[in-house]
Amino acid sequence: MTTICERARRGERLADLGIIDIHGHLGRVDFPRPDWNVGAVIEVMDRVGIESIAVSHTRCLYDRPDFGNEEVLAGMRAYPGRIFGYVIVQPRSAEWVEAEMTRRVGQGFIGLKLHNANGFPYTDPAYGPALAMANERRMPVLLHTWGDASCMQQCRTLAETFPDVSLILAHAGATNEAGYIQLATELENVYLDTCYSLGPRGLVERLVAGAGADKVLFGTDGVFLSITQQIGKVVCARLSDDEKRKLLSANARHILGRIQ
Repeated sequence: MTTICERARRGERLADLGIIDIHGHLGRVDFPRPDWNVGAVIEVMDRVGIESIAVSHTRCLYDRPDFGNEEVLAGMRAYPGRIFGYVIVQPRSAEWVEAEMTRRVGQGFIGLKLHNANGFPYTDPAYGPALAMANERRMPVLLHTWGDASCMQQCRTLAETFPDVSLILAHAGATNEAGYIQLATELENVYLDTCYSLGPRGLVERLVAGAGADKVLFGTDGVFLSITQQIGKVVCARLSDDEKRKLLSANARHILGRIQ
């Protein structure tokens, strides 16, 4: 029987696996990278066999999240079922956050993405209405993380305060592998995603060994990072094909299936 890795090495499309990329982006940013537009993203997805991608706009790093959410909405409408949208907000005020989250959820966005590049902690009270709505609707909340103690404590606080969200920690293992694994094993609603600009040998395997195959999700950070490189380190990791199917598809489907 041909393995997933062998198929990928032969250049086969893996469309039959129902792959979901849980962490992607649309939009321009001051960062050297290839084509950023939604059509280019879909083209790469089609080439390797990715069914769907959940994206936030690169404006999560900057102001004007409303502008970014509009571009994501356009992508969702152009490619229904292929592009899922995370709402991005900035903590201008709790009232503004609540209004933007309410509007975007009504338009079909599936979750919330927060990034701490704006200098605000994830526990800032202004984020509260968006997090509460995500909790009520059992949505995924994707957080940019890099393993520092302050951020990891904020993640723990959110997971405990909003137990019905699926809290996804991006770039798991970038630093502090043990800290990520500890959170994912101690907290039922914490998941780890695989996207990381480097590819340390054995990182994906260590995350699975420590946290369990049910707690690790395939994400690319595309188009910041190469979608093809990011999927390669998962499909050719030293894991069983059953474990790979969980990372590539089943775990994300479970999270998306919880949304109310």
